[in-house]
Amino acid sequence: MRYTTLSGIAALATLVVNGVSAVPAVAGGSGSGFPVPCDATALTTAIATAPAGSTLVLARHCTYHLTTAYSGDDGLPPIDRQLTIEGRDSTIVRDGLTAGVFRIFHVTSTGDLRLDDLTIRGGNAPDDGGGILVDSSGNLKLNKVTLDNNAAANQGGGVDLESGAKAYITRSEFTVNNAGGEGGGLQSDGDVTTDGVVFAHNFAAGNGGAIDQASGDAVYRNTTLKNNTSGGYGGGISNDNGTVQFINSRILNNTAAGLGGGGIFNSSSATLIRTEVTGNVVGGAGGEGGGILQESGTLVLRDSSVDRNSANGPGTSQAGGILNSGGAVTFDHSEVNNNASTTAPGGVWTNPQFTTVNRSEIRNNIPTNCDDSPVIVTGCVG
Repeated sequence: MRYTTLSGIAALATLVVNGVSAVPAVAGGSGSGFPVPCDATALTTAIATAPAGSTLVLARHCTYHLTTAYSGDDGLPPIDRQLTIEGRDSTIVRDGLTAGVFRIFHVTSTGDLRLDDLTIRGGNAPDDGGGILVDSSGNLKLNKVTLDNNAAANQGGGVDLESGAKAYITRSEFTVNNAGGEGGGLQSDGDVTTDGVVFAHNFAAGNGGAIDQASGDAVYRNTTLKNNTSGGYGGGISNDNGTVQFINSRILNNTAAGLGGGGIFNSSSATLIRTEVTGNVVGGAGGEGGGILQESGTLVLRDSSVDRNSANGPGTSQAGGILNSGGAVTFDHSEVNNNASTTAPGGVWTNPQFTTVNRSEIRNNIPTNCDDSPVIVTGCVG
């Protein structure tokens, strides 16, 4: 191996951290790369000095306790280059008993961070990205990563993606993260792809208990949003200005304590393919759309179900299934069944007519399926 930069030459030297020798950092698979002893100072030093393209291998089952910020609001050195961290079932935690307020990771606009088999816990950002903040044009890849009990005073309790940032997330979990504004688990102005990800028990005081998709393109495959809560719109997800697809996914038992969208709030473009929206609740007075609130934009349901959701708040709460106040809805081989609301209709309230293709159904909703909607969906009875 030949190094042509000073950082590369420095990496050739054997490093000694807390009396433990380490080989140079190199890119590679599990077990190769730069081993990092079970010590927070060693981890900080390794991240700060690793050349671009390096792999850091953490001590198996270790907990790295961060007690002070590295700089400003960042617990660890900013990631401004390509870097892989193999966790080997380790945890990086901000020590909440003694530490100040800071996030765990910060990926800058030139950064490209991959995390594998790692838990990130207890980050507490005074602004955005309690666990991880990704600046515009930065890249983030997570595999078998748990974002747990992180908080942001503003957006993205678990992860915040700025405009133009990209994230690819597989086999990971976002649990019990909190945002003072939007996006309890994830707030995104960038592009997101997930596969095999669970968002559970996250909270946003504003919109998007699990996810707030403010802009950008997102594809959520085999992804579950369950038991998340928002104080505003979108207990599961709030899609404000993005293009969102859910494929083979489940949106279950989420709550919007505010005015709409227990499972989904959409004012842009949302497509559900083989996706289940079940058991979601909007609980605010006059709340709308226990399963889905479509304010504007487009909504497509294909081979999907909106079942057993409710708009159960006081007053004129209606449309336990779907409320569409001005967007375009395409209904294809899908169903809106067994939903309930305080006032009629319990199934679907819509102003423009749905585009209904192939066989779809709206039935067993209370107090009515579609009666008292300004427009009755074609084929809906009662």
